[in-house]
Amino acid sequence: MRAADVLVALVRGAFATLALAGTQGIWRDGDLPGLVYFTNISNLSFAVVMVWAAVASLRGRGQPPAVLKVGVTLFLAITGLVSFLVLAPESPDAPVVAFGLTGGQIEHEWTPVLAFLDFLLLDAHRRLRLRAVGWWLVALLAYCAFTTTRGLLRPDLGYPYGFIDLGALGWDGLALNVLLYGVAFALLGLVLVLLDRVLPAHALVGTAGHEPARDGNGAGPDARGVADRS
Repeated sequence: MRAADVLVALVRGAFATLALAGTQGIWRDGDLPGLVYFTNISNLSFAVVMVWAAVASLRGRGQPPAVLKVGVTLFLAITGLVSFLVLAPESPDAPVVAFGLTGGQIEHEWTPVLAFLDFLLLDAHRRLRLRAVGWWLVALLAYCAFTTTRGLLRPDLGYPYGFIDLGALGWDGLALNVLLYGVAFALLGLVLVLLDRVLPAHALVGTAGHEPARDGNGAGPDARGVADRS
């Protein structure tokens, strides 16, 4: 085990801790209805992927599948952009939840940036194909279908976001918003795929994606890293 991989694991553990701090209302306090929010889903997914990647770094095994790992990066990028461009600002008296930060600051500002930095610096690259964008779009459409069905079956629960509120927008307005957000989502996903293709195959920090050491018979340990395509 190399010192760089230990450092990468510690950094990813810190990222996971921050994401869990921002979503503690769900996993600690049992606010399961909060899972309807894309922000919370993305941040909890980030925590899980960071723990997975940290353990993989320590064990020298294959990292999480690129389609999942970069997909979470994309979801958090969308979370940050929608918060900045669409949603109302967080209340000035929002409570601090950890590290001097509010839940909104952690989930809308910090984790999107940290996920992107992790993708740039700590990930192996050249693992994605263009079809990954299609899988990410399926995930987005599944989320929209879930919130719409939930709103139709339980009107008293409402909708998590105004831009997917069927009651306020009508079917035409909802379809238009899903189309517009879907196009933006796909374009941003395409940017991440192109970045993945131009960045070095191995991680800039740590050994993810590096060719494994071989023994005297020319055989090496399990080296899924760059060879795997998602």
